[in-house]
Amino acid sequence: MSAHPRPISDLLLALTGPIVWAGQFFGLYLTEALLCSAPGPATGGQVLWIGAGLTVIALAGLVAFTHRHRHDLHFFIGDATGASAALSFAGPLTIVSILAVLWTSIPLFLLPGCVSGGV
Repeated sequence: MSAHPRPISDLLLALTGPIVWAGQFFGLYLTEALLCSAPGPATGGQVLWIGAGLTVIALAGLVAFTHRHRHDLHFFIGDATGASAALSFAGPLTIVSILAVLWTSIPLFLLPGCVSGGV
């Protein structure tokens, strides 16, 4: 058994779902932190609309990725080799990432935005 080097693009392709989710996660909470700490506090509606926009963009990207690679994504690990081996775990990771994007956006709709801690 010999190890064949694979291009980094195979790894990036397999990790597309988690990368998109991480971007949405950090974008969502960074936006809220910046808006809520500004001198003129933002309204909860602004945080909600920006967060909802980031969520829609992330979901659209993940769905587009899944649709684009629907014939390549293997949802069960089999005898895959090469780029196909990387895609064998890209399918489940993308599904988990879609669920993670939805889970991350739940506080947007359930909690008020820009509320002070109240000491």
